[in-house]
Amino acid sequence: LSLIDSEGDVQEGDAGPEALKFEFIVTVKSLDKLPTKYKHLRLSLTKGGKLASTKEIFADRQHAEPSLSDGTMKMICTMYRTPGASSRAGSGFDERLYKLSLMRINPRAMREREKKIGSSFINLAEYASLEATNVGQDIKVTMKVAEGTEPTAVQLNIRSTWLKNYKGGDGDTNSDISGMNVETASQATSVVSSLNSIDEGDNEDDATPVPPRDPP
Repeated sequence: LSLIDSEGDVQEGDAGPEALKFEFIVTVKSLDKLPTKYKHLRLSLTKGGKLASTKEIFADRQHAEPSLSDGTMKMICTMYRTPGASSRAGSGFDERLYKLSLMRINPRAMREREKKIGSSFINLAEYASLEATNVGQDIKVTMKVAEGTEPTAVQLNIRSTWLKNYKGGDGDTNSDISGMNVETASQATSVVSSLNSIDEGDNEDDATPVPPRDPP
């Protein structure tokens, strides 16, 4: 069995899964079937105390299509992989679920400026690949949204990069969180506290996980 040591070199051994560092870039391409009342939105990706967030997204006629700079989230994550598995994306990696939350923003509010109105889950391990690529994978995530008559559809592009020689952490510190502008970073505490609250009519238990990818 082959293992990746702390220096990124391949070593022989009988240990368990390899712990590999990846940078994931999650780009929001569009949101559709949004409730009419929501015009100012933000998407966030969380696991434990880790957070990455888009900038503010503006919706019109139940649709939003943010710019690349406004709709991109980046996060450094540890993925666990069975030694000797195929290098194909997602092959041999243990499941790692991250929560995708949709927040509504009330620019005029003095308190509770942001509130979660929907969420779903993404298994980022399905998109981890040891092979370098500049092309991500397009996926569609659906989630029930407060005051929505039908599920909101979120189109994402997910791209991973294996950080073979990365020596930093990926814990719950701001240094491990990227894709956040100054405004977003200053509101991180507010966002995290709001992630556990939800408008009437939205039940987190009803969140729809992303289905497994079809084999190539």
